[in-house]
Amino acid sequence: MAKNKKKKILEVAAQLFASQGFDNTTTLQIARETRVTEPLLYYHFKGKEEIFTYILAEVFQKYAEHIDELPKNTQTEFDKIANLIRLHSHIAEEHPQNARLILSNCPGKLMQKQHACRDILEKQQQMVSSYIQDCLESGNAKKEFDAHPVEQTALILLCLANEFMRMKIMRKKDSQPDTQGTIEFCRKSLVKS
Repeated sequence: MAKNKKKKILEVAAQLFASQGFDNTTTLQIARETRVTEPLLYYHFKGKEEIFTYILAEVFQKYAEHIDELPKNTQTEFDKIANLIRLHSHIAEEHPQNARLILSNCPGKLMQKQHACRDILEKQQQMVSSYIQDCLESGNAKKEFDAHPVEQTALILLCLANEFMRMKIMRKKDSQPDTQGTIEFCRKSLVKS
């Protein structure tokens, strides 16, 4: 039973943080929405910050699993980059609350050196940059790409993937970026004719 309460607290808190922001959400509101007492909430968590950190870690863990599940053996190296863009599109469409939670709450906390947001976003950046750099280096070696310098090209693609997901989440359905169009833009930019 306690495990179910803790899970429910996390689900409600994630919804509230994503919809109204960390600063505008109180532990009392989380408790009320969960239909538990505030002391019970504090039994499971030290406070709002610990709840937020727990949720961030969980969201990042799922994201990391999705990255790890991307196909390793593709016909081309560009297929891997296209799969990464499709993954970001899928996350934005199927799990917008998770992405909104990070995008709306973390930017203001990035200057805090010890904050979970900074740690998680640095890990995300490192993971995706490494993935893209590996694709580019392999594609360059196979003469599929002429992507130089690799590190800067990977950074541009990382920024594109992150901004693409942000736009998919924040814009209305009728003005969202086109996944296939984004992939084709990247193909024209990277793949040798």
